[in-house]
Amino acid sequence: MGIQGFLPLLKSIMVPIHIKDLKGCSVAVDTYSWLHKGALSCSTELCKGMPTTRHIEYCMHRVNLLRHFGVKPILVFDGGLLPMKSEQENKRARARKDNLARAVEHESDGNSAAAYECYQKAVDISPQIACELIQVLKQENLQYIVAPYEADAQMTFLAISGQVDAVITEDSDLIPFGCPRIIFKMDKFGQGVQFQDSMLQKNKELSFEGFNRQMLLEMCILSGCDYLQSLSGMGLKRAHASIKKFRSYDKVLKHLRYSGVSVPPFYEESFKKAILTFQYQRVYDPINENIVHLSNISDDIGDELDFLGPTMPKDIAQRIAKGDLDPITKMPFEGENLTARLAIVETSQFKTHSESAKKKIDLPVQKNLLTKYFCILQSILLELILICLACLKGRNAGQHSMVHWDTA
Repeated sequence: MGIQGFLPLLKSIMVPIHIKDLKGCSVAVDTYSWLHKGALSCSTELCKGMPTTRHIEYCMHRVNLLRHFGVKPILVFDGGLLPMKSEQENKRARARKDNLARAVEHESDGNSAAAYECYQKAVDISPQIACELIQVLKQENLQYIVAPYEADAQMTFLAISGQVDAVITEDSDLIPFGCPRIIFKMDKFGQGVQFQDSMLQKNKELSFEGFNRQMLLEMCILSGCDYLQSLSGMGLKRAHASIKKFRSYDKVLKHLRYSGVSVPPFYEESFKKAILTFQYQRVYDPINENIVHLSNISDDIGDELDFLGPTMPKDIAQRIAKGDLDPITKMPFEGENLTARLAIVETSQFKTHSESAKKKIDLPVQKNLLTKYFCILQSILLELILICLACLKGRNAGQHSMVHWDTA
């Protein structure tokens, strides 16, 4: 979900960028956001469990775009379920289930357009779907990491630890996580906009003069996030004004209660947990090959920290990170012959290693579809020409026969 309405209010510090400007850099990619976009064109097939590779092709086109311009991608996948996000995940699961039921109903009524729209809202990017892309990445020798929990925290860790230079995503949550450099809205041509946290003080739409990182984080949580819903009437602008005036969330809540605003008894405790989740969520360190906290955690926080993501054995974390285990069930993926079903989609169409590929980027998937279309059209026209020629030949032969009889 991200922080609702946040990115438009940062327009003045968003700088247009093309990925060629990142040549020589390593970037972490929010892979689930690409898979979600790619799935829009094949949502019906995915919902019905039918074979399709269009979502894989969508992702690999963008991977190849990065490689073409000399950018090293590290694809980051979401992992297991984070306890702090369970309410939000349950809500999304119910919405997908409802949309799937509506899609089936529309389809049975013959309303294909409405069914297609509902299938798009019903599609779920599961670890099994992610595993299909991972098989292609393995064959292409591309780097990837399956996070133990959230990709947002994992990508932020890679950025703040200097393992990547930037992050490509659509999720504004990376800003309160503290990610220093983010590329938003990257299109199929490599154009996007760049956010740098060092520019926040220069923002015009919302003034962050006098704000520190903690105040920014508390403002985002107060306005509503995946870990905690906002209080009634508390949007981003009001949250900003409140934090700017009172400097901390506890003083804001004290003022709200004094003003007669209803603050649920659990809210303040949940707020504290949301702060800790943004700061110390468990992630995977590919250098040490083990689970660590997003940042160094102090000893006085307490021992009950499963809400940051339950601990797991080192070998399990390693196998999840490599894509060998389902991050939710912690079991090997069933039907690993899915690579045969994919046929790795003739991965030669994804490659850009050759010099010729560097001169000319592989176009999006639609190019392949149009090529097939024109090949079919060409075959039909050829058949029609052959039929016409055969008819003309038969007609000429008949005329010759008539002339022969007349002469006789």
